[in-house]
Amino acid sequence: MTLVKWNPNRHFLTGVDRMLDDFFNDGWNVPAVTQNTYWHPSVDIRETDDAFIIVADLPGLKKKDVNVNVKDGKLEISGERIFENKEDHGSYHLRERSFGSFHRSFHLPETILEDKITATFKDGILSVEVPKAEEVKPKGYEIKIS
Repeated sequence: MTLVKWNPNRHFLTGVDRMLDDFFNDGWNVPAVTQNTYWHPSVDIRETDDAFIIVADLPGLKKKDVNVNVKDGKLEISGERIFENKEDHGSYHLRERSFGSFHRSFHLPETILEDKITATFKDGILSVEVPKAEEVKPKGYEIKIS
């Protein structure tokens, strides 16, 4: 029977990560926790007949932590999630959540109404609605023959 040292992070490792961990680590060391200073929130963009809808996952943030701007034909979403390091709660062995500032920008088509863009924020979900402009369609005229 072979004794295997218990590693609390072992179930998070896969494939090559596990192989390298087995080779270079004696199984007792827990990797040091580093603080991320930039993160990339997930975003979905969908189109309806009347608008483009941009939905961003911003868990742990409040409305005051998020900025939405339109500049030079781009929609910009930015903000910051601050890491609260409370020493009285013990030390981290694993930290996968990202902290720090973020910035996302999206090129907007020319056929939108910039002054009608609206945004809502609820339960860590930012939803931005970018309404489409009425397309200029040539009107047809009947020409009377004289």
